[in-house]
Amino acid sequence: MMKKTKGLVLGVLVSVAAAGCAGSNAITQRGTVTINSGAVKAFAAGPAVVHAYSQDRGGRVFAVAAESGTDDDCARARAVAPSALAADSIQVVTLAPGQVACIETDSRRNYELLWHARPATPEETAVAVAYGRRK
Repeated sequence: MMKKTKGLVLGVLVSVAAAGCAGSNAITQRGTVTINSGAVKAFAAGPAVVHAYSQDRGGRVFAVAAESGTDDDCARARAVAPSALAADSIQVVTLAPGQVACIETDSRRNYELLWHARPATPEETAVAVAYGRRK
């Protein structure tokens, strides 16, 4: 009976370890951002695939080149066609190396964004780079 228990415990531990190693797309960044009306804020860094979610409408998510790695990068690039984040939906933004994801709002009250990110694959990064260079 003891051999069976040891074998079962060992089997479970090995399968858990294997599942952890196989998860190369694990979430590595996550957070919540709350901003005031008219504000803009950087919230994630590339290379990554970001999933952004909000219960309210009025927010816009976009990617910009990271010069300083601060909110100033987002403020300088506000004119870069941000895409509106619909209420109760997830928007996916792929960030190339050297880019940050930004959120801005014109909501009349505080705006809250929930997000998580995982590392981008080389293929996803190549698409983000190509898309970012198109004018």
